[in-house]
Amino acid sequence: MRKYLPYIVLFILSILFYWISSRSYALQSGELESMELFRLFRGISNLISLFVPLMLFVFYMLTSGLMFNLLDEKINAQKLAFSITISFIPIILNCLIYLLVLYGIEEGGTLSEMLRQRSFIGLGLSDMEELSYIFWLGFYLFFAVLLGHEFEVGLGKAIAISCTPTLLVVLG
Repeated sequence: MRKYLPYIVLFILSILFYWISSRSYALQSGELESMELFRLFRGISNLISLFVPLMLFVFYMLTSGLMFNLLDEKINAQKLAFSITISFIPIILNCLIYLLVLYGIEEGGTLSEMLRQRSFIGLGLSDMEELSYIFWLGFYLFFAVLLGHEFEVGLGKAIAISCTPTLLVVLG
């Protein structure tokens, strides 16, 4: 099971990203649906969202491997893939909550009306930004803890391996 877990998690996450993108476009379609350009962009955006988790996985694999080399630590690609994909579990939870919020919003309103609406779980679209930050923090915490456990590196090195590449991209 451990061997196939990275594939299963990435598949589930890809489907969830696609589903969120599809539902988001369905909420805002209204009169735009008759425009061919809107349907084209919707299809392209949905397709891109399907591959975002895979791109994130590749980014974390490559940059974590680079950090392992910079810190003179031995790397095992299977352990790293396992650590990264298990760390995506908070993101899967975030996607599920986001879908609940998206399906709790009535179609046909303006963007400002949709932002003010609350879903049946009490959250709105405006709440999802803050909630997403919490789940991404969970990703990095899981990632650092799993790196420390799987590779037996100290907490400082585990945090450096998990966070430094993303911090450099965000600051750059």
